[in-house]
Amino acid sequence: MKKYVDQCVLVYQSKGLTECVNELHDLVLNRKVRFPLLEFCAKTLYQEIFEDEHIDFCDQIEALHTEGGNVILGIMLQIRLKDSFKQSIEKATEYVSNADIWYVCDIIGERVFGYALLHWPSKTIPEIKRLSSHSSNWVIRSLGAGVHYAIKKGLDQNSVKTVFRLLLSMANTKDKEIRQGIGWAAKTTAKFHPDVIDFFQKEIDNKERVAHWFRTKISIGLNRNDYAKRD
Repeated sequence: MKKYVDQCVLVYQSKGLTECVNELHDLVLNRKVRFPLLEFCAKTLYQEIFEDEHIDFCDQIEALHTEGGNVILGIMLQIRLKDSFKQSIEKATEYVSNADIWYVCDIIGERVFGYALLHWPSKTIPEIKRLSSHSSNWVIRSLGAGVHYAIKKGLDQNSVKTVFRLLLSMANTKDKEIRQGIGWAAKTTAKFHPDVIDFFQKEIDNKERVAHWFRTKISIGLNRNDYAKRD
């Protein structure tokens, strides 16, 4: 992979951004490449491409509509969160809202929304609340992927409680994509924080506000928690 990335950097330095994107597409994105290698690629290009061209680079990658391109986008925006938090969240939202397939939501959702929630929960939770009413079901699904990631990686319990309350507010949706993302996050909550499930048990048992599919995901998560304890 390093030789391909080095070639892309050389093209960028000699011919500019658009030719670099074309080279990246031909050498990397047009092939089946494992995600860790794509993440390495993104981190290297982030260092080599001028900062004021990062978003233009991401826009051009997004326009190619490749699966691996979403990993590149996710990592580029993830690194930018520290200094350009709001813009990175907005660009992630834009890219996900343009999606036409589920994996765009999950790849970007974990790497941007999830990473942001894990590292800056107080700043990210208001953004998740705002985006939970977004007009795009893809965006809402991606929030579930992000919450799943953050909890799995060690999100603090108080933040888990806060985001689980938000999950509960969407626990009656009939939208398939939202159910996938929110259900995934609910299952992970139950697996890693069964005490949070206990805390909200009364709300979870409310069959008028919480659909059967949501309780099923929680049951799966609790079972996995029990299984892990036995090991």
